[in-house]
Amino acid sequence: MNADTHVEPHQRPPPASYVLDTEDRHVGDAFLAFAAAKGEGRRIALVRPFSVLSKTTYSAAILPPLGLAYLASVVRNAGYPVDIVDAQGEDIFNIRRSSCGRYNLQGLDAEGLVQMIDPDALIVGVSLMFSQEWLPQREFIKQVRKKLPHCVIVVGGEHPTALPEYVLRDCPEIDFLVSGEAELTFLELVYRIYHGKDAQGSPGVSFIQKNDAFVGNGLSNRITHIDELPRPAWDLCKVENYFQPNWAMGIGMGRHMPILATRGCPYQCTFCSNPTMWTTRYNMRDPTDVADEIQYLVNEYNVNNIDFFDLTAIIKKDWTLAFCNELKRRKLDITWQLPSGTRSEALDHETLTALYDTGCRLITYAPESGSEKTLERIKKKLKLPRLTESIRMAKQIGHNVKINLIIGFPDERVADVLKTTWYSVKMAFHGVDDCNIATFSPYPGSELYERLRTEGNLPAPNDDYFVSLLVQFDFFKGDSYCQHIGGRALSLCRLLVYMLFYSTAYLVHPRRILRLVRSLTRSTFKPANVLEQRLYDLYARNKRRAPV
Repeated sequence: MNADTHVEPHQRPPPASYVLDTEDRHVGDAFLAFAAAKGEGRRIALVRPFSVLSKTTYSAAILPPLGLAYLASVVRNAGYPVDIVDAQGEDIFNIRRSSCGRYNLQGLDAEGLVQMIDPDALIVGVSLMFSQEWLPQREFIKQVRKKLPHCVIVVGGEHPTALPEYVLRDCPEIDFLVSGEAELTFLELVYRIYHGKDAQGSPGVSFIQKNDAFVGNGLSNRITHIDELPRPAWDLCKVENYFQPNWAMGIGMGRHMPILATRGCPYQCTFCSNPTMWTTRYNMRDPTDVADEIQYLVNEYNVNNIDFFDLTAIIKKDWTLAFCNELKRRKLDITWQLPSGTRSEALDHETLTALYDTGCRLITYAPESGSEKTLERIKKKLKLPRLTESIRMAKQIGHNVKINLIIGFPDERVADVLKTTWYSVKMAFHGVDDCNIATFSPYPGSELYERLRTEGNLPAPNDDYFVSLLVQFDFFKGDSYCQHIGGRALSLCRLLVYMLFYSTAYLVHPRRILRLVRSLTRSTFKPANVLEQRLYDLYARNKRRAPV
């Protein structure tokens, strides 16, 4: 690792006796002295809370905690005792309505999750990825503080990175907040806590001082040599609980595991919070190192499918071909998928063929809109004709293809939405298997979020705002931030696009109907696209939850 990101190795503090004054808990001298005195032998608990969904959500993928597995591995390699407490993996079929009636919660409940945290833990790190999950997860953090009054609570992830001061003030039970790429920043913070040092000048760390002043040290330094990070600590997770066909991010093909080949994204789409979380620096791992990790997952966990969680997995053709050559050389009997969206510039016939020949079976393209004007406004730097041609080639080669679209951007007019609708239908004619159509939501950290706040078209963060973000998988929520189209009209249009796309996709390609009928009549249902996967998800989960 670079010298500027070097963190001293762990040295256990000497035992001592000190009683913490709870009034001094937040970053005061007494608190730091207590941490140093009580640090010896005490563990670090890294927690992923239960997932939070709208009460009318039709389906959602549940995935192993890749971020926490990386974090745990780095901390453990430095000599600190660490545990991963994963609410979703611990109780994956526990789907229940929240007490307020607004949400469905999935995974171990807050009380059970708190009970799983080592009561002698010195540091409890909580992963907070999505802003729409904030309210129930905030209440979980309050329960952690109540049960473990003297632990140090640290949060990180997309949500706190976007709103650091708000999160700290809205939940004063939190001691420290880590912004951006967390591994080395969290490791340095752990060192400081164990040794009773303050975090006043630590890049990436924010907190509220005893005098109520907010200290924000900006984003964490980006990690340049990501190949040098240790492999994710999957041995600390119950990964076997995820090896079920109804939890896949893409299409269920067996024993899935996630991987990252790159970090960050060099683009600046105005609706995305990536520039706030990652900046626009894009780091790629060596393709041989990525293939080594896949080989390890196959050998260690008998994995037969790899899901790439990258923000933008494929940008450079040379890298992609080198990676495919590594997979060919190893003759791995696997499939792999790109379920989270990628660019089309490098996906020409040669690249698409190489992907297919090495087992790639799902490519998700992210055009976002069928309107050239909208693409220009949101800084989505792509050419629709080039992307369309790449999709046609992918289908000819045999790939399963999904596209992601969004309607209701602030400046869109009805004509722009109709162009996106027509584009989805055209893609159905071209053989695209799936289309996810979302209505625009202003996520914290995005350029459009800041613009709407500045213009007075979006209130300061509050509980109602976070509830409104649950629209992603909910056809019944009608919030609109579009100047020219109301929420109800957007919801109806969204439903119409879904109906038009899938009716066209199945009627123009009738063999898909026959395939679906044959699959339904077999004892083992095998989804052939993401829609069928989600319907199977819903069936399998309801069947598992039904009373005997």
